[in-house]
Amino acid sequence: MAVARADWENRIGRRLKLRDLHILSTVVQWGSMAKAATHLAMTQPAISDAIANLEEVLRVRLLDRSSKGVVPTIYANALLKRGLVVFDELRQGIKDIEFLSNPTVGEVRIGCSESLIPGFLSAIIDRLSHRYPEIVVHVVDVQPTATRYRDLRERNVVSCWEESFNPLWTMK
Repeated sequence: MAVARADWENRIGRRLKLRDLHILSTVVQWGSMAKAATHLAMTQPAISDAIANLEEVLRVRLLDRSSKGVVPTIYANALLKRGLVVFDELRQGIKDIEFLSNPTVGEVRIGCSESLIPGFLSAIIDRLSHRYPEIVVHVVDVQPTATRYRDLRERNVVSCWEESFNPLWTMK
């Protein structure tokens, strides 16, 4: 176990950079190192170096290169899939910091069935907006289906179906 941890810290933990992961994502998105370089306002050699660094650290080829551009390998797809989660969590962390620095300002997105909006939810929003006038509340009519769970998972809304619903806990 100690050998595996030391290997991770030396090979990956200290050498894998979020910047390089962002560059890889942009290259895959644009399908070309040259287009990614333009989009990121970088040189193409800097883009190539970042990709080469990732490939060296991970010890796998991340892109298949051709005259038509680049396509991600299965390794790049796996890394980018997890990278999306990392970047989403970082964005959420920044929102948390913004909230903590000024808890009277923010945005709340609530997913709720239409039947609860006029009475229950309106009273909560009214009370919240009087106490915190700079908070913006968005209400989305969400039917209790798979969509509801997707919106919750993707952090698009908080749910007023939860027993512990309290908009003050979920301000972003």
